Parts: sequence; structure tokens; C-alpha cells
Amino acid sequence: MELINRDASDKYKGFRYQKLRLGKKMLELIKANPKTNIIAFPEYREDGYLIGENGTQFFEQDKEYSKNFTFNSEEIRKSIVNFIDNYFDLDKDPYLNFIFFTNVDYGKERQSELLTELNLKPLQNPIIQYLIEEDYNERVIEFVTKVIIRTYQDQYNIKHSEPNTYNRFYTKLVNMIHEDWVAFLKQVTFQFGQGDLEQLIKDLDSEIKECTFYKIDHVNKEIQIRNYILEKIDERMAEKHITQKMMNMETVKNIFYEVSSIGNGLEIDELHLFWDEINNELESEKNFRNLKEKIDAVCKGFSYKTLKRYKRYATTIRAEIKKYDKRQIYALRYRVYESMEKYFDEEFEYKNEYTYEELNSYIKGLKKSVINDIEALKQDFDYGVKNTITIEKIVLLLIDECFYSFEEE
Repeated sequence: MELINRDASDKYKGFRYQKLRLGKKMLELIKANPKTNIIAFPEYREDGYLIGENGTQFFEQDKEYSKNFTFNSEEIRKSIVNFIDNYFDLDKDPYLNFIFFTNVDYGKERQSELLTELNLKPLQNPIIQYLIEEDYNERVIEFVTKVIIRTYQDQYNIKHSEPNTYNRFYTKLVNMIHEDWVAFLKQVTFQFGQGDLEQLIKDLDSEIKECTFYKIDHVNKEIQIRNYILEKIDERMAEKHITQKMMNMETVKNIFYEVSSIGNGLEIDELHLFWDEINNELESEKNFRNLKEKIDAVCKGFSYKTLKRYKRYATTIRAEIKKYDKRQIYALRYRVYESMEKYFDEEFEYKNEYTYEELNSYIKGLKKSVINDIEALKQDFDYGVKNTITIEKIVLLLIDECFYSFEEE
């Protein structure tokens, strides 16, 4: 039996988490500032390096884990060290923003070997809580200072007994006073309890739909756009030079353009041209009764719960179909109308009164018949709608809009 390499699996999940987060942040920046230019550099300086409005820079460490973090956690300590290196390297620019982003929560520190060596004890609250609340009291800063300096020494192999060992920023670090640490920490944001992988996928798909480049040609292609964005980030991650890593407005715009140019080989049903004609005929009659009134006219004992559900379907579907191309929906409405006409002509048995079981059985048969017809038409035409539930709701909508009733005319 082949053993699963958990380290490789976790590493893959970590990279995917970073890419999803970066993709989401890129689209957020475009939405906030449509005139932006350079927006991101994957795997440069940090997991994510983004540039916002007025040149504001964001450096992110993105961590998807199963256990909560404390300030003593290696991932936290190493992230802070990375932030400090970039902070010094960019001349302590006050417009730098450092973000630690993770799906898990934070907890309180426990007495550990490291804390004992540094002559520290856990404080009343978690250190991260103090930092989030910007409570930079003396004990908090002492705790942070000692832990981060020791982590810096370990990471760069600086011997504890030789504090003057040369390192690019080490001397600056050890000479930081209370006010210096406060200035740095105010530029660090901790974002705990954020989305996991599945939530980030949903968030990215949502941002895709809200993007300025999202057009009608992109409806139902959100997964393709997401995959193209992640693939492009993956490509740029592998590049070595910063100019090759760069992702700008045009990079994202081209992804949307490329996806929109990929067709499914199906045409839009030309019968959409006839929907207005059918709709105008109904308007001229001006004898409107809704779904409830039509059911009540032939069935006094119809289930209240079922009727309530049908009414809700007929109402909500109006909003659901707005996201599709008008031509596709008009064609689908026309085809559903035709299919219902055939059912009422060939299958439906008109009576003055029905039991609940009889009428509901006919309604179910009507929906099934329409679905079968539309599924057959989908072999040649693209109606946008892929699921049968939406088609069932359109059947109820057409009855509610007075195209059909259960009484013989």
C-alpha cells in the first residue's frame, strides 16, 4: 500500500490557499480602484505582495491550518521576522501594511522551553489579542521583543553569545526601543478566523461576478475564470525576476477576454425573437390571475404548504434568471411556453374540480414533461440555464404570469 505524503499534500493546500487569497485580493483592488495598474507580485517578499491605491503596499502571509496559533507558534514568529526584514528593507515606510491571514483562531501562550530561556511568562491574555487591540504596554513589548529577536537569531544562525555578529538588519532590530516596536506593530494586521479553502473559493467566485470585466459572456463560466486566474498566478510564482512576476490590470482583463472567447459550440435559440410577441398577446388580454387564484379556482383543498412553496418559486425565479443573457432567457421562456402548450393539449385532463393529489400530480407531470423537452433542445442550443430546478420554477412562473391555467377555455 502506498503511503500518502502528508507534507506534500499540506504544502499543495498551502500554495492553493495563497493563490486563492491573492486572486481574491487582486479583484478587490480592481473593484476599489478601476484605474489601478500594477496590482500583485506572487511569491515576492511574502506569500502575497499587492499594491493598492496611491501606491499603498500590502505584504501578506497566508496560512491555512487545522490548529489555532499563539504568538509562540513558529509560523507567527517567522512571519513577523519576514515582516521586519521588509520593513527595514523599505526604509520603514509608514504606508507599508503587513497582514497575517489565517483560517484558524488564536490562543493563549503556555509556558514553554523558549519562554523559560527568555525569562518570560504568559500574560493574562493572548499576546495576539493585545496586538489586535493595540495595547502595547511594557510587558507586551518586552514579550514581543525577546521572542522575535530570539527567532531572528535562530533563523539567521546568529549565535546568542555573539550579538554583534554581522547581519543586514540585526543591529537595527536589537536597537529598537519601545516606540520603534509600536510604530512597526501598528503596521501589522492579524486576521484570524478567516475562510478556509472552500470559503476562499466561494469568495473568489463572488469577486469574479462583481469584477468590472465580467460580462454576459462570462455567466456560468466563473469556474473557468477562477482556474485561469489561479493558473496565471501559478505561472508567475515560478518566475524569478520581479518584472516577470508582475500581474497588472491587463493580466486580469486578458483572462476574462480569453474565457469569453471560448464557446461551447452551441448557438442561441433564434426563437427568442418571438417571446415579445407572445408576451404582448397576454398584455392585451388584461385578465390577470396569479398562481394561487388559478389553483383555488379548481381545488379548494390544495395543500397550503405546497402552494406556499410554489408561490415562492414563482416569485424568486424572476430574480434568479436576471443574470442570464436576455436572448437565452427569452428563448427558454418561449420553449417552456410551447412545451406547456403541448402538455395541456395532449396530457392534461380538464375537470371542474380536482383533489389536491390529482392537481399536484398533474403539476408534477407538467414540470417533468417540460424538462424532457428542454433537455432535448439543449443538444443544439445554449439557454444558459444548466439545471432542471430553474426550468421547473419557470413553469410555475408562466402559470403565475397568466399564460396558462387549469381551466379549459
